[in-house]
Amino acid sequence: MSIVITGGTGFVGLALTEALERADRDVVLFGHEPMPDRFVPLLGNASFIAGDIANGADLDRLFDTAQPEAVVHLAAVTPDREAEMHDPAAVITVNIGGTANLMRSLSRLASQPRVIIVSSVAVYGEDPPAWGTYREDESLPAPTSLYGISKLAAENTAIRLAQLYGMDLTIVRLGPVYGPWEYKTGLRAILSPHGQVLDTWLRGEDVVLPRALRGDWLYSRDAGRGIAALLTAGFLPHTIYNLGGEVLTSLAEWAEELQSFPQARKWKIAGPGEAANIRFGLSRDRAPLNIERIKTDIGFQRAFSGRVAAEDYMSWLASVSG
Repeated sequence: MSIVITGGTGFVGLALTEALERADRDVVLFGHEPMPDRFVPLLGNASFIAGDIANGADLDRLFDTAQPEAVVHLAAVTPDREAEMHDPAAVITVNIGGTANLMRSLSRLASQPRVIIVSSVAVYGEDPPAWGTYREDESLPAPTSLYGISKLAAENTAIRLAQLYGMDLTIVRLGPVYGPWEYKTGLRAILSPHGQVLDTWLRGEDVVLPRALRGDWLYSRDAGRGIAALLTAGFLPHTIYNLGGEVLTSLAEWAEELQSFPQARKWKIAGPGEAANIRFGLSRDRAPLNIERIKTDIGFQRAFSGRVAAEDYMSWLASVSG
């Protein structure tokens, strides 16, 4: 029996794969393309099956082959504003239709696996909550982007189909992620700002930030650990869990943390009329996710932040750079 990860060769999928392999679990990755060759020496125990989440026949073939004990659904399109305008139907087809396809295909199995649908902080929108953090039981979803709208619709689709099919379903609303295993897949319009900073320096350019950009940034290895812990937990008293970095940090702090490493160059915040060379997905900072529920129910605690995260990230980067 295996754990299947749809969109498994993407950023968070590989972080989750790492966490599961360290727990000696068998992993099957489902997606359009296998992981990059440079990652294989570190994550090469995971199997890969090619397919399209929007194609029901591909999913049926996947589950005929994999025999899953659990499934984590990460396959999604994360568009920027231009991508929303260019092909909105593709976002809906993958994010909502793909979720429906997955649930329908799983319903065919004689033994129903545990299912985790990975959603996003984007379902809450951008307006700050009155109590300072987004809480699962108090913050009404109010998405503004097509991504957030489609992720909320995917949540509701999964909940309804889980009721009809009698499935064990958990939804994880993931905050903004940075760290190891991020690379350009074509399904995310832009890299995390943290990844962009390193990319810019490695191209030999100094970094110019639009603003400091504060957020509850979640290190990818903590994201993988958190999802894995929910996946392998016993009874979960709630259906929806927030998973974020809990503490607000800024991209300016990240750039400063990296100054002692040889790859670092200068950085600054753009002055009036000055062009920035780092792209942000949000026009303004967003409030953090409240993660008390996941801490209480399964004892989750973050392991990486600040200098610890910077050192770990640079060590990982060296290990995959060849």
